[in-house]
Amino acid sequence: MIEDWLSLVLRQCMLYSLPVLMSLSVIVQVEALYTGEASPFVRLLDSRTWLPLLAAILFHRGIIVAFPRPAAPGLKLAMLRFGLHALLCLVGFLLFAWSQHHPPAYGLPPMHYWWSKVLMFFNLCMCAMHLLPLPGMLIGEWISSRWLRLPKSGYAKNRGWSWALAVLAATPLLDKVPGSLLVFPVYEWMATMVARI
Repeated sequence: MIEDWLSLVLRQCMLYSLPVLMSLSVIVQVEALYTGEASPFVRLLDSRTWLPLLAAILFHRGIIVAFPRPAAPGLKLAMLRFGLHALLCLVGFLLFAWSQHHPPAYGLPPMHYWWSKVLMFFNLCMCAMHLLPLPGMLIGEWISSRWLRLPKSGYAKNRGWSWALAVLAATPLLDKVPGSLLVFPVYEWMATMVARI
């Protein structure tokens, strides 16, 4: 039982590591260009960035998320992150379609197929998270800017909020709400489209 769980966790870590790191690197780099920030990749070294991802993998959740520490709070940056995740999801979709017709070299595992699929799926999950009323997310920042007038510190400096996101990722709540209503149907439709191409 433990061996099966550990094997699945290690396999999931292997599948998600590169696409997630690539996605978050693009997000922080474009944010840095937009805000004029220097050395943006230090925001990926924060352990709180990876807590939700590890929690979701350890508890075998369907929705996989990871949150780079945002450069600054605000609706414009949230819109930028949402747009970048949508664009990366489209890139993953195109790579996934391409990988269907390009098998790996003889004797090598089809990692390009799985990584492109994960790139598409992870960024689709992150787009769905932006539609929830959470700090740093598109709808959350919109609500904050219009009604709540929350302090500008954001969740990035709040360690308690980071642990709350990890607990949320570990529970089945994300699988049931944005997952069953949005992510899984859209992902199934995209996978069907790839099969038809």
